[in-house]
Amino acid sequence: MSLLGALGHRSFRFLWFSSLLIQLGYWFTTIAFQWEVGHRTDNDPLWLGVLYFCTFMPYLLFSLPAGVLADSRDRRRILLASQLAAVLLAVVCTVLAALDAMPTPAVLVLAFLGGCVITTVSPTNQALTANTVPAVDLAGAIPLQSVALNLARIAGPALAGPVLLVAGSTGAFAVFCLLAMSVLALAWQIRVPARVLPTGGESIRRRVLAGISHARSRPPALAALALVAMTSVFACAFQSQLPLLGARIDGGDDTTFLTLVVIGGLGSLLGVAAVARLHGRVTLARSAWQLVALGLAVGCLGLIHSFTLMAVLMVVAGALTFSIMTSVNTLLQQLVDDAQRGRVMSLYFVCWGGLLPFGGLGIGLVIRVMDAAAAFAAFGGIAAVAGAAIAIRRTPPRLDAAPAPS
Repeated sequence: MSLLGALGHRSFRFLWFSSLLIQLGYWFTTIAFQWEVGHRTDNDPLWLGVLYFCTFMPYLLFSLPAGVLADSRDRRRILLASQLAAVLLAVVCTVLAALDAMPTPAVLVLAFLGGCVITTVSPTNQALTANTVPAVDLAGAIPLQSVALNLARIAGPALAGPVLLVAGSTGAFAVFCLLAMSVLALAWQIRVPARVLPTGGESIRRRVLAGISHARSRPPALAALALVAMTSVFACAFQSQLPLLGARIDGGDDTTFLTLVVIGGLGSLLGVAAVARLHGRVTLARSAWQLVALGLAVGCLGLIHSFTLMAVLMVVAGALTFSIMTSVNTLLQQLVDDAQRGRVMSLYFVCWGGLLPFGGLGIGLVIRVMDAAAAFAAFGGIAAVAGAAIAIRRTPPRLDAAPAPS
């Protein structure tokens, strides 16, 4: 198995580039929304937490139905329809920003709608990955998809920053519109083998329960999902407060927040690269101990006022976060059957994106009531304890890159 072997398949290449552009557009909008709310509320931690809540709440509400949809409908058509919705949303955002008609409540609504689009796309993209490569290349294709995500996380802020400084949010949303239209063109070129789709009779609820049952029957899938949930709620909550962290740095200004996002993205890419070097051999225990280290790093964020020290912590936090997420993603993809893939991966996205809003809102409330140092220490400490508990309780043997039956 070669990491780059998956890129030898034409449809996977189109899917990979579309994933890159989808995530690039997502980062443009996310940063533009944070920029708008930060400027309109003077970086109020509670409003930033509410924005984070609205952005990721669709993961909790719609990930499971989106996973069922990915298993019961044509995945390519779902991708096309989602990107058409993204184009329409981008046009609305661009027009409202150009007219300066985007008050904070409007930003929250638009962020929620953007979350709905990415929630539909995410399990579909993950499921399509397994349909565009043979089984032997799957363990290489999954880290490559994560590489696309993190390339976008680096390039998105790096490109969005100058656009925001020069053209404001109007320019950022206009770029998002162009990216969404490009994804439509790429998705149209994707060709996948015909699948036997289920025919009526089974409700969404039954299909969701079937996905949960399938995960339970493939240990350590449920424990891995629990690890993702603890990472999302407690270890990743700091991401909702990046504008605040940038403002707390001595001499910080508007560009400091954008710089921190870029630095965190660089760390994320390093984390994904480390997982890719494992060639599909991942363990739950390794990821759990990484959560311990991530929790300690998060606990230090509220004490730092030096840009250099903050940059180091952002690289470490980014690397550990996406190493955990990519490892668990790889683990789950190897464990599940293709007929259940969309549903199980939607559980992954519920535990990741669906629980992020509670962490973001929670840390914002704690900062408002207490202070940043106490909030980051509490959330980081809980994450570290949870990681240690999972690592000690469950230490399964190494899982080699054996493709799941389909």
